[in-house]
Amino acid sequence: MNQKDLMKDWFKELPQDQPSPEFQVKVMQRVMSEWTLNPNKYQPMITSKGWWTIGLIAFVLTTILFMLHPSSAGQQAVLPTTLFGLDYAKLFEPFARILEKLNHISPTVAIGTLAIIALWFFDQLFVRTVKR
Repeated sequence: MNQKDLMKDWFKELPQDQPSPEFQVKVMQRVMSEWTLNPNKYQPMITSKGWWTIGLIAFVLTTILFMLHPSSAGQQAVLPTTLFGLDYAKLFEPFARILEKLNHISPTVAIGTLAIIALWFFDQLFVRTVKR
């Protein structure tokens, strides 16, 4: 008989450990007492007010873009330049300049900028998660 067999026999002779009959009850009482002292409440990252704001901004932007885009893709549509007596061509001119410049930037710069913004977002998310 080698040493492994002797060890197996020795372990078989040992009495098996059994938890006390009230073990589960005691554990659950301890868990519940900890939970009542420090309950974890669900808090969404974006509140319902935030979702409504995001939806409203998306709706307004979609409406503006729909109004400014020609109605037919194949034909050149004549767009009015005034709306309720307001010359919106001059109103949107700074935005048009910004969009014109954004159309001419390098894809590398655009991807780099988006990566920096994404890293900043995840950093803020992590900081808020740790503070809880």
